[in-house]
Amino acid sequence: MKTMMGTMSAWALISTLAACSKQDEASADVVSMENDMNTMAANPINRFTQSEMAMDKAMMAAVGVSAADSWVRKMIEHHRGAVEMSRIVSMQSPTADVVDMAQMTIEMQGEEIADLEKMAATGSPAPASAELYRSAGMQMHNAMMAASGANVSETFLRKMLAHHQGAVAVSDVALANGAAGAVHAQIVKTKATQQKEVAMVEAMLRGEPMPSIAPVASMPAATAPAVKPTAPKKAAAAKPIAAKPKSEPASRTKVLAPACLPEHRAAGHC
Repeated sequence: MKTMMGTMSAWALISTLAACSKQDEASADVVSMENDMNTMAANPINRFTQSEMAMDKAMMAAVGVSAADSWVRKMIEHHRGAVEMSRIVSMQSPTADVVDMAQMTIEMQGEEIADLEKMAATGSPAPASAELYRSAGMQMHNAMMAASGANVSETFLRKMLAHHQGAVAVSDVALANGAAGAVHAQIVKTKATQQKEVAMVEAMLRGEPMPSIAPVASMPAATAPAVKPTAPKKAAAAKPIAAKPKSEPASRTKVLAPACLPEHRAAGHC
């Protein structure tokens, strides 16, 4: 009996120690994650961690009454995240083209947020409709968190590249799940805009100027088309005038009277 009790006590002790070990490991993971986040937040070229985390949390919590409505609500939070990141980078002395890009983002995304808020439907939330976007949302968040550059401007660009690519993926999910009407048109418009912004950011990362503010090459002034000089027409050759035959001397042209025969003269004819 004592042996059995001892064995049970030993197992209880082992279980307790194992549970404590797991709790310690979990606590260590949380601490490690917090330390990583603090390190990232303290990184002078990465000031976006908190805004990225807040955006991801808000997008995951956005639930609509349908797949289309969930897209509307998630895209509102997506755009708000871009606006916040643009405000943050604007205060970090970025390059001039990034300043322009951030300002453009704040204006464009602000306008689209207002349009999307008008489209939000009323009714009971459907969690299953929001679940459709979980994978695309997680991939976008992970890509953004992993993105970094040599300075704050490049870091912002790389994070926004993942941000725009994520919007395209989220929009594809909505288009594949029955969006219609005005929301469908907005999804198509948003996807096209985000694809243009992907191309814009990729160009900037290659060192090219921001496409929308690139100086327009001056066009040459319009000139009249060059007229090919034509050779002067040659004067038509004068037709040769037939020379009039010279008048023959009178001595040659006078017809001589025939000789008068004697019988004619005798008759008085000559």
